[in-house]
Amino acid sequence: MKLILRTLVFTVFSAATAFAAAPQKPNIVFIITDDLGYGDISSYGQKNFTTPNIDKLAETGMRFTRHYSGATVCSPSRCSLMTGRDGGHCSVRGNGPFTILPEETTVAEVAKAAGYHTAMIGKSCVTGNTQTPEVVLSNGFDYFYGTTDHRDGHFRYPKFVYRNTERIEFPENKLHSGTHYDGNLYTEEALKYIAKQSPDQPFLLMLSYPMPHASTLAPEKDRAEARALVKNEVAHHGKHYTKTPEVKANYIAMITIMDKAVGAIVKQLESQQLLENTLVIFTSDNGPSFEGGMKPQLLDSNGPLRGGKRDLYEGGVRVPFIASWPAAIKAGQTTDHTSAFWDFLPTVCELTKQPVPADIQGVSFVPTLTGDKPQAAHKSLYWEFHEKGGRRAIMKGDWKLVQYQLKNPAKTTTQLFNLAKDIGEQKDLSKAHPEKLSELMKLMEKARVPSKTFPMEALDK
Repeated sequence: MKLILRTLVFTVFSAATAFAAAPQKPNIVFIITDDLGYGDISSYGQKNFTTPNIDKLAETGMRFTRHYSGATVCSPSRCSLMTGRDGGHCSVRGNGPFTILPEETTVAEVAKAAGYHTAMIGKSCVTGNTQTPEVVLSNGFDYFYGTTDHRDGHFRYPKFVYRNTERIEFPENKLHSGTHYDGNLYTEEALKYIAKQSPDQPFLLMLSYPMPHASTLAPEKDRAEARALVKNEVAHHGKHYTKTPEVKANYIAMITIMDKAVGAIVKQLESQQLLENTLVIFTSDNGPSFEGGMKPQLLDSNGPLRGGKRDLYEGGVRVPFIASWPAAIKAGQTTDHTSAFWDFLPTVCELTKQPVPADIQGVSFVPTLTGDKPQAAHKSLYWEFHEKGGRRAIMKGDWKLVQYQLKNPAKTTTQLFNLAKDIGEQKDLSKAHPEKLSELMKLMEKARVPSKTFPMEALDK
C-alpha cells in the first residue's frame, strides 16, 4: 500500500530500458555478511584460508572489484542497501535506535509490488536497536526469521529469535555458548524457505548473516578444522565481546561456516531447478573490524586496502561483491564498474520491471550483469560517518577526497588520493593537485541533505 501511494513521485522506465535477457523475472537471493573484509575471500586474494563455494559463485558469474558499501558501519550501510539512497540522503546515517522512515521505499516493497514473495532471514536491516519484528514485515517482507535489535547480532548464541512476530526462545543459549548457533540457524531457515518456493512465483530472499562480526566465536567442530591453518594464534580477553584464546581460528571458522552455507544454498536451488534463473549475490556491509580481538592485519582481511570498519578509506567501504545468474550472466567475469549498495534497489526495479523512485541516488547495474546495453555511471560516490569526530569522503572516477575530524575544525584533515595509482591511499596529493582538490570539495558540499537526526554542524551551515 505504501509503495502504491508513492507512485506519483516515481519515474517510469521506457519500454526501451525494460530488461529482457532472461525469459522471466529472476529469483533474487542476496547474502550479506557483517564486517567481512575485501581480502577475506580467496578469489579476492586471501591466502591464509580458502572460500571454495564463494569462489565457485564467482566462477559461475561476475566478481566486482570496485563495489562499495553504503557506509562504514552496519545500520546506515543496510539502510542504503534497502532504500537506494546514499549516505548523504538516507534516513539512517549511524548506528543506534534508528529505523527506516515509513515514506522510504524499500527493495522488498519493490519486489512485492512485482508479485514476488519476500523474506528476510537473519539480522534485520531496518529496525535499529529495537525489538520490533512488525517493522520488518511493514517494510515489505512477507516472512521474517531472525533478530531485530542489531546488538543481538553481537552474540553467536542468541537467547531468542523471531519468526514473523512470534518470539522463539532458546533456553540453552547463553550468548557465548549454547545449542543454537546463529549462523547455522539462519542457513537452516534459508534452506527451508527456498525448499517451499516454486517456479510459479518469484521470490526475494535477503539472507543477513551477523558474522564475522564479533563476538569472534565458532562452534568447536568448526574451530577444530580451522586450527590447522593458523600460525601465531592470538587471544582476546574482552568485556562486551566474549573472551577467546583463539581469535584467528574462530574468525576463519566463521567465514568457513558462511562459505559452506553458500554451497548449500546453491545446491538447494539446483535441486529444485531454480538455480538457472536465480540471481545470487554475496557481499559484506562494510570493511573488517577491530573488535573482539580481531584486527584486519591478523589475516590480511583488508587485502591491499587502507583501514577497516569506521574508516572512510577504501578498507572501510570497498567490499567483495559477487553476482551469479546462469540464465543471464556469462561465467567467469570480472568487472571494475564502480557500484555501491544504493544501486541494488534500482537494479531490482529493472529486473522486476517496476518504476524507480525519483528521490534515490542509485544506478541499476543490470547492464553490467547482462552486457546487453551500455552501463550508466555514477558522477560521484559519497559517504559520511558521525563518530570519531565526524568523517566524510567523496570519489569521482579514480580520485577520492577524505576528510576526518570535521566536528573539530582546528584538527580537520583533508587528503586526496588517486586510486588508480595508489589503491592503498598512502600518498596524499592534495597539495600537488589543488585544482582536483577544489573540484571535489565543491562536489562534497552538494553531496548531502541536512539531517536533524544526524547533524554535522560543519556541513549544515
